[in-house]
Amino acid sequence: MGLVRGLLILLVLLLPALAIAQPERIRVVMDDSYPPYIFRDSKGKPQGILVDQWRLWEQKTGVTVELHAMEWSQAQRLMQEGRFDVIDTIFKTSERQKRYEFSAPYATLEVPVFFDREISGISTVSSLHGFTVGVKEGDAVIEYLQRHGITSLKTYPGYEEIMQAAHDHKLSVFSVDQPPALYYLHKFGMVDRFNKTRPLYTGQFHRAVRKDNTATLALVERGFSLITPAELKAIDQQWYGTAETGGSRLTWLVWLAGGSGLVALLLLSWNRGLRRMVARKTVELRDGEERFRSLIDLAADMILQGSAEGVIIGANHEAEQLTGYPRDELIGMHISALFTPAELQRVPFQFELLKQGQTVRNERMLLRKDGSAVPIDMNTKMMPDHTYQTFVRDISSQKAIEQELIKARQAAEGANEAKSLFLANMSHEIRTPLNAIIGINSLLAERLEAGELRELAKDSMAAANNLLDIISDVLDISKIEAGKLEIVQVPFSPRMLINQLERMFGAMVREKGLRFEVSLASGLPDMLVSDPARIQQIGVNLLSNALKFTNQGVIRLRLAGEALTDGRLMLELTVKDSGKGILPENLQRIFDPFIQEDLSTTRKFGGTGLGLSISSHLAEMMGGTISAESRIGEGSTFSCRIPCAVSTRETLAEEQLAGEALRASTRRLRILVAEDSVVNCKMMEAILRMEGHKVRFAENGRLAVELWRQEPFDLVLMDIQMPEMDGMQATAAIRTDEAATGRHIPIVALTAYAMSGDRQRFLDAGMDDYLAKPITAEQLRRLLWKYGQE
Repeated sequence: MGLVRGLLILLVLLLPALAIAQPERIRVVMDDSYPPYIFRDSKGKPQGILVDQWRLWEQKTGVTVELHAMEWSQAQRLMQEGRFDVIDTIFKTSERQKRYEFSAPYATLEVPVFFDREISGISTVSSLHGFTVGVKEGDAVIEYLQRHGITSLKTYPGYEEIMQAAHDHKLSVFSVDQPPALYYLHKFGMVDRFNKTRPLYTGQFHRAVRKDNTATLALVERGFSLITPAELKAIDQQWYGTAETGGSRLTWLVWLAGGSGLVALLLLSWNRGLRRMVARKTVELRDGEERFRSLIDLAADMILQGSAEGVIIGANHEAEQLTGYPRDELIGMHISALFTPAELQRVPFQFELLKQGQTVRNERMLLRKDGSAVPIDMNTKMMPDHTYQTFVRDISSQKAIEQELIKARQAAEGANEAKSLFLANMSHEIRTPLNAIIGINSLLAERLEAGELRELAKDSMAAANNLLDIISDVLDISKIEAGKLEIVQVPFSPRMLINQLERMFGAMVREKGLRFEVSLASGLPDMLVSDPARIQQIGVNLLSNALKFTNQGVIRLRLAGEALTDGRLMLELTVKDSGKGILPENLQRIFDPFIQEDLSTTRKFGGTGLGLSISSHLAEMMGGTISAESRIGEGSTFSCRIPCAVSTRETLAEEQLAGEALRASTRRLRILVAEDSVVNCKMMEAILRMEGHKVRFAENGRLAVELWRQEPFDLVLMDIQMPEMDGMQATAAIRTDEAATGRHIPIVALTAYAMSGDRQRFLDAGMDDYLAKPITAEQLRRLLWKYGQE
């Protein structure tokens, strides 16, 4: 008796001290559909055993209880978000033990499978294969069924919804806790429609708190221990009267007897019970830690736990493998020891961001114990207890792949650069002799009397121009593929554009016995802005094809325009012929590179098959389109539409002049020609002297500079690639001298370099103009006329 009296006195003394630390209120959440424990009345108000028990708990402890009942899945979600302190009506599962601390169980509940009586053969969990099983969202039975391979599950927000689906014959099999199932089966009048199996398992109701809130759990347990067995019995008896079957009533009574005995035992053995509780919690904590350690040791990534000061206090098995340090060496090391000073300077630790609750992610080089370095992806998060968790992934394979991709890209770029260099060199080497061939033949065609020799000169010049077209096509398609083809925006005259095309093709069309009808739509502006050279190139390609495949009839060239809403004009260049036409299946791919109608086309008509493909690309690059229509035996129509800005600039006088008008208006010039090709020098000399100009030649840049210093000149025609000193170096020397004298002489690059960017490169080097070889007598006259006027 003395011992009991002493314990009671101690208990009386301790209770006020414990009460001092009590909160003023706790927030409790639970299921809202688990009769007779918790369910709603006709007005939606929660009622049942647990509502009454918690109100009595509130009276015993003096702590206000905010009681919330809701859909079970929502209750669990809000509990995890920290919106509530305690969750009731919860079964203990291995997954939930990772998040919660649980009270002792206060109710044992059977969980069977209910099935329509017309179904036979359902007795165990394995017999559920092939059936869709109704379950309550968030219920523990889901984890149980999935663990046993039953995955065809249909979830419902509550038990009543499951029963409604069963009542409406939308559900034949469901697994729910027995007490609410029996309640709703009676409510819906379905007791005789459904059979049930033996329990799949027996669950137990617990109350639970989050892992970091064990003080609240102790308060909850202490409060319920203050409720007497008689008080609990009175609550139970009030609600047991609503039990649906005698069997379920017996279950409640058995539970009540066991619970009452347990309460009595706890009251009689308070001190011993406390010790057992501490021991049990210690074991559970140890078990939980061991399970957690097993999980992180199985992780494929390196996981570290560190103190707020950066000292490692935990590491998994992968951390040992990746760093090369045993776990006992890792623990106690500072995290910075895993990185070189240079690496720490390159990517410093961002502790301030971690303290703000941010996750910090970066790539680093991890220093292993053997001194080798490993590329890693590192994610760090500061925890509420001011420790940090770091997840590290070895990205060596990823980096190796990235390096291979970089090497492959560099190799491809190198190959592309080599190809471009090769094409540039080939272009230069071919254009240099072509310059002489075309220039000399253009002179012969002009100066020879009509006859066989003049025709031979024309044929020779046509062949050279054909070769030049092929070279230009190959270069253009290469530049298009490399993305290096440039489009310029300059003013041009539509009338001059169509006149140039007419001059270029008029004689050839008529020589073939064809009519050439050229028309310019009325109302076109005098000047537009686009890339006239590329538009002319498209026109040349379309006219060349029309001429090639038309043997009788007519070729029509038309230039028209259509006003656009943004103030621009859609320029439409149309070429129509009466040739043999194109098969429909070939028309679909006529703009693909290297495509001609058939193999015989190349043999019969020649060509590379690049012209239309280049034209299509050029139209696209200028923001336009190109299309084709054709009928076999009737001919083809090609239309190119290019949007152009309207220019206010007046038509250039020089664009209105040609041929003899140029010669008549050009003053005689003193010209210095820097050129290392003897043949080209002879061709240039013939043209220039024929025009009445004085010419001096220099075979390299050094001699050109010396001659310029010795004699006055009006113009310098400068080749680029020359021995001793090239054209760009010579230009630089001349411009340096001019800075001291204040003189300025026009220098024109006259070169076989005709790749994308060459023109701008030479202008940036101090040259005034650029003309790509091969050049004709007409082109040279236009150049001389331009600088003869200045």
